[in-house]
Amino acid sequence: MSGCPFLFNFTMTIEFNPLLSNPAESPTLPGHFYSDPQVLKLEKETIFYKHWQLVAHVSQLPNVGSYVTSQIVDQDVIVLRGQSGAIKAFYNVCQHRAHELLSGRGEVKSRIVCPYHAWTYDLNGSLTTARHCDHMPNFAKQDYGLVPVRTEVALGFIFVNLDDNAPSLQSVAGEMFADMQEQCPWITEMVVDPVLSEDSWEGAPLNANWKVLAENCLECYHCAVAHPAFVDLVDLDDYVCQPHDNWLRSYGKLRKYKNKAYDVEPDEPSQNAIFWHLWPNVEFGVVPGEAAIGGFRFYPASSHVTKMTSIMLTKPGESIKEDRINYRWNVLWAEDEAICQSVHRGLQSKGYRQGRFVVDPTYEGISEHAVHYFQLKYAKALGLK
Repeated sequence: MSGCPFLFNFTMTIEFNPLLSNPAESPTLPGHFYSDPQVLKLEKETIFYKHWQLVAHVSQLPNVGSYVTSQIVDQDVIVLRGQSGAIKAFYNVCQHRAHELLSGRGEVKSRIVCPYHAWTYDLNGSLTTARHCDHMPNFAKQDYGLVPVRTEVALGFIFVNLDDNAPSLQSVAGEMFADMQEQCPWITEMVVDPVLSEDSWEGAPLNANWKVLAENCLECYHCAVAHPAFVDLVDLDDYVCQPHDNWLRSYGKLRKYKNKAYDVEPDEPSQNAIFWHLWPNVEFGVVPGEAAIGGFRFYPASSHVTKMTSIMLTKPGESIKEDRINYRWNVLWAEDEAICQSVHRGLQSKGYRQGRFVVDPTYEGISEHAVHYFQLKYAKALGLK
């Protein structure tokens, strides 16, 4: 901790029992880490600016000049298809006086023009026009190009990383993407569903810390209590959550074709519920039914608010049945939303100290070993002991 004076000062001001390597014996993180703005400041530097973030899908960039903008906490980036057809990303800021260049998503013909003073950049990020600057001393356009951001594409999903020295996405999550392709052989045929994804990538606010949402996604101990229709759809007796080095997979078989969530036909492409978590805050998921996969990313808008963004992929010309959309967003998500907001309020209670992970070796499906995995990686990232 000697390399991070702020962290040293922070940890010395609070009391907590450190996490242990054995999840059955370890306490959980204390509530301080879910509400203190100084913790969020540290998380931005040690976690969000250093790990791969899902920002788009290639089907959202069909043409040269197609772009989307996306936030990495408080850093805004442009992702676009360049002149050669390659995917590129840049910080979304003009190099003149720092005005944001683009918003939302759309297309530019061949240039990005700043709406403040019309400094103009080509699709490679080079400054091509700077009005009335030709006779300025010591001014060279090549010194004021847009700042690039690292990009990688996996199974059509576009990721960025703000850290130029971070390990490659392939080295971090190549095995996860291979598993996704094996479990979902139709995944490379998928495109973003324009109806289901029209507004959802802008981000819906959730009144809870981002870690509360992440941890809720990594255990099904709560499912029998909080999600009665889900446990009628998915068999918890065979539910398995397998942590890997930088990712996890949760897997459950279809329990009943006729169930309280929605009916599933025996010949539909997906007969299982599978969820992949890429640490720290990216999720992919398929559920019984159509050939479809959702990509989710949640990031802190503040210590107390999380922005949850999503894109849904289906086969071209296909969509998801209305009753299934209704269950996912109006029932299942509504249940999780209420849980997360209640937990966030409880973590601020003076009556809460540190909890325990429930780990039942005879019933892996409901154990909280994956939450322990998440918190251990979190503690390591922050330099906690």
